[in-house]
Amino acid sequence: MKFNNLIFTSILLLLAFWLTAQDVQFTVDAPNRVEHNAQFKITYTINQEGDFTGPQLTDFQVLGGPSVSSATSMQIINGRTSSSSTKSYTYFLRATKIGSFKVPMAKVVVKGKEYRTPTLGIEVLKSANGSANATQSEITNADFKPDGIVFVRSIIDKKKVYLGEPVLLTQKLYSKERIANISDFKEPNYGGFWKENIDIGELKQTTEVINGVSYNVVVLQRILLFPQKAGKLEIGSFTLEGIVQIIKKRRPRDQFEQMMYGNVIQYYDNQEITLNSPKEHLQVSDFPANKPNAFSGITGNFKMETHIDKTTLNANDAFNLKITISGNGNFELLPDLDIAFPPDFEVYDPKISKKIQTNTDGISGSKTIEYLIIPRQEGSFTIPSFGFNFFNPQTEHYESCYSKDLEINVNKGDGTVAMVSQSGANKTDVKYLGQDIRHISTTAQHFNNLDHHYFNSWEHWAFLLLSPLLTLALVIFGKKQQDKRGNKSYMRHKKATSTANKKLKKANEFLKNHDKNSFYTEVSRALWGYLADKFSLSISELNMENIESQFSKLNIEAGVFAKTKEVLENCEFARYAPGDEVSNMHLLYDSALMLISQIEKSIK
Repeated sequence: MKFNNLIFTSILLLLAFWLTAQDVQFTVDAPNRVEHNAQFKITYTINQEGDFTGPQLTDFQVLGGPSVSSATSMQIINGRTSSSSTKSYTYFLRATKIGSFKVPMAKVVVKGKEYRTPTLGIEVLKSANGSANATQSEITNADFKPDGIVFVRSIIDKKKVYLGEPVLLTQKLYSKERIANISDFKEPNYGGFWKENIDIGELKQTTEVINGVSYNVVVLQRILLFPQKAGKLEIGSFTLEGIVQIIKKRRPRDQFEQMMYGNVIQYYDNQEITLNSPKEHLQVSDFPANKPNAFSGITGNFKMETHIDKTTLNANDAFNLKITISGNGNFELLPDLDIAFPPDFEVYDPKISKKIQTNTDGISGSKTIEYLIIPRQEGSFTIPSFGFNFFNPQTEHYESCYSKDLEINVNKGDGTVAMVSQSGANKTDVKYLGQDIRHISTTAQHFNNLDHHYFNSWEHWAFLLLSPLLTLALVIFGKKQQDKRGNKSYMRHKKATSTANKKLKKANEFLKNHDKNSFYTEVSRALWGYLADKFSLSISELNMENIESQFSKLNIEAGVFAKTKEVLENCEFARYAPGDEVSNMHLLYDSALMLISQIEKSIK
């Protein structure tokens, strides 16, 4: 064993002798021309061991390096032994600026003697595809303050917005070191916002140069936030856990490592990190004064088109009314259209379809509402103008989408009441919408005794005495009912439960079809709409603080409010919860039904 170690040591000494006997050759290899934003490399090669000092590469973005590699070869020919050894130092660069640039000299010290490479000239040319295809450009941002070599940021594209105006939130990880893994990501609290996630696909690592400094960047998430209340709103801090690989240097442990890797050895050290992003603040302005009467609080830019496939038809024939609303904004908050159809029209429940896109520019698309309508009587009818108002944050003005009055001419048709004549008609054909015309009865009826006279009878005098009282009571009752119908807040309060149940019934259909996103959206709309109608709150007033205040006024138990808050938060986060998705959806649906029932009992 000792003999083998002696042979190995002897070989190393001979190799070192042969290496030092060689002439020192220190060279550099680099392209003369590169395209703008193209990646390239500079390689320094030396055939002796020495202390290498690289150049200052200030005119290029350093993507990596110096990467060190060694190669050693030995040959024995006719009893004569020869060997060669080289060590290379490679820099990976990107040309971020157009022009002619100099690469300073590098140097190496071998046995106390210094060797230098010549200064290189590299010309950066405009990309053949034009600057539009550039893969990267330098970003200048005076507000960007790095926090160490690895940090996270929440970036919003606007600092001041109006109620309901979308804000793009981008959550990023920055690192000067290599990012090995992201193990956990915890979202912040989005209180006061309605949010829509943007699909960014798989996480990808890119490079950004900010204020002259290169960072490895991972976009963690992009979200559209719609502020629901005015004032200074806070976007909370998110938490990220992961692993970064930090380049470290050390001295060689023995002569063999020194021979193979040089006097300085670089290696990656995996380090676990837990990062918290700084909070962001957003100033939200309330809607301007002079709101239109029918303004529901929606923000965006919309247009509406109406189309009727028939304007002249026969009674009992059907026609279609198609309404298309398109534009940019939160389509989930579009108000229901209040269309005053003539009473002689039989109107079926509308078919509603949506084509919505959510991207970094906001929410855009269209919503189509189709009605099937059957006129039951001849005549000329008008469907009055209908539509809605919205606030356009670009123009900072209220705008409106309203249709024209729609004229429908209905002619006589076979089998309708309009064709009733002396020739007779079927009893089933003689029918108006909302009232019936009866045929002559063919059965015996009850007849009164001719000796009995109603005039001056006790029934007659009782009727005369009670008539004024009954009339007064009916007038008072009718007045009260009219006041109630004129009170929109009362009608919203009265219909809140039935409206919510209709929306939950629709959510149940999405549940049966396993349409997760549509289910959670419909449950959220049902609960928020129920609370808004029950407590007569507008969309701008719809937040947890106002709901808690309303509960307190009505002496509703604190536990009911806690349950309300819990269910509403589950609407946002349940879709991301681990476990069985179907079970989570069933649990949320049952919780929503029980919550509405519990609130109703508490109010009564």
